[in-house]
Amino acid sequence: MSCVLRVSGEHLDIDVLLRGVNLIPIVAWRKGEERFLKGQFHADSGANFDVSDAEIEDVARQIADAELYLATNYNEISILALSADVAKATLDFAVATRPEFVTQTSSFSSAFLQRVAELGLGLAVSHYPTQDDVE
Repeated sequence: MSCVLRVSGEHLDIDVLLRGVNLIPIVAWRKGEERFLKGQFHADSGANFDVSDAEIEDVARQIADAELYLATNYNEISILALSADVAKATLDFAVATRPEFVTQTSSFSSAFLQRVAELGLGLAVSHYPTQDDVE
């Protein structure tokens, strides 16, 4: 998964929220549950939804997948994002860093950004090193 929709909130009852939509999360967590990192606990409740499975090097496909996902699931996403107890609703794109380039740009069309804003979503681009970066 290279692009995910993430919703969370400190007072969010994620189980109730998920019962109200037809979207299946790839992961859900509850406030107070232990995190993957042992000894740390979730400070909020939330869920992640798979928006794109494109490779992290293929940002154009991630954006195309996200446009289709937002259009297809508009009503469901609006229920999630605009729920009173949801503090954060973010569309997060995973993008590969390109070590051979000094700068890196990810561009979003104004129509896409308008749809994201209509849904009350934040937008994030998370940069990850590739195998080339590690070597």
